[in-house]
Amino acid sequence: MTEKQRDTMTEQRLEATNGHGGQSASFLKGLFAGALIGTGAGIRFAPQAYAALRNLRRQLTDTAANVGDAAAERYRQASTQVSDAVDDLHEKGRGAYGKVLSAVARGAQDVKDHATDAQIELDRSAPKASGRHSS
Repeated sequence: MTEKQRDTMTEQRLEATNGHGGQSASFLKGLFAGALIGTGAGIRFAPQAYAALRNLRRQLTDTAANVGDAAAERYRQASTQVSDAVDDLHEKGRGAYGKVLSAVARGAQDVKDHATDAQIELDRSAPKASGRHSS
């Protein structure tokens, strides 16, 4: 090989090496720029994301509290209705008991009256019967 050919090959090798070296530098520059952009975006948007999550958590907490309050109110309403129904049944039971007691008392009075009438009738007829035996 001649000296001229060697110089040409050496120049080609240097150009090839510089070409790859240029690509490496471009890659590193792009990597660094991407890291800077990503860091900036993270700093810019992280507080907003945190605020959005905090707001969502607050909404969920409020919703759960509202559901709990609604359930407690429904329980109070149901408890009041059951208590009112029991009181109503109790009063109806007392009313029925009073009616039955009055009927029994009237029946007892009727029995007493009949027994008294029967005793009077028996007492009236007893002297006549004893008078007949003694004559």
